[in-house]
Amino acid sequence: MSTTTTPLPLRERNRLRTRGDILDAAAEALGTGGYAATTLEELSRRAGLARGTLYAHFPGGREEIVQAVYLRVAEEVDERGRALRELENGAPDRIAALARALTERTAAPSGRFYGNTAPDVVPVLSGVSGATSAAFETLIREDLAAEQEAGSLDAQADLAALTTALSGALRASAARTALNPETVEAQVEAVHSLTRGLLAAPRT
Repeated sequence: MSTTTTPLPLRERNRLRTRGDILDAAAEALGTGGYAATTLEELSRRAGLARGTLYAHFPGGREEIVQAVYLRVAEEVDERGRALRELENGAPDRIAALARALTERTAAPSGRFYGNTAPDVVPVLSGVSGATSAAFETLIREDLAAEQEAGSLDAQADLAALTTALSGALRASAARTALNPETVEAQVEAVHSLTRGLLAAPRT
């Protein structure tokens, strides 16, 4: 049985496009000038829209826009990380796939702010941040647990501690690639090496 997708009405398509333009402008502004430079005036200029249009789409103003662009990038990282991970076997490759999704996104100008969050934007994001990091931690722990069950990881290894350490490595890698985009491959390989080293450690 075939199914057809009903095209969105023109008005809705225009609304989504304008919303996307605003978020694109915010991502660029955050990446180049930080939160302080991400003013409504600057967003209006970058998006080519009147200030009133910004409020029409985001009544909460600058804070709502910044939260929305953060969540958009977080969702992109989460979706791509899961997709890349599913293509791999073994903890080193699967966890490195998560690192790739994260670092490639933070290396891009529109995702730079996601890997290098300035102090002044932390309070704005306090209610929306952390979901993707938590999701990746769950995936990392699953991969380590599978290795432990298979006998490739020391049976006495503390999975919670190792998960925390590798999650921190991912976040640090994202911060580095945000500042130095050319280091993506090096950081992905570093995460892979760290995980591979855990499996190579002598077992008791």
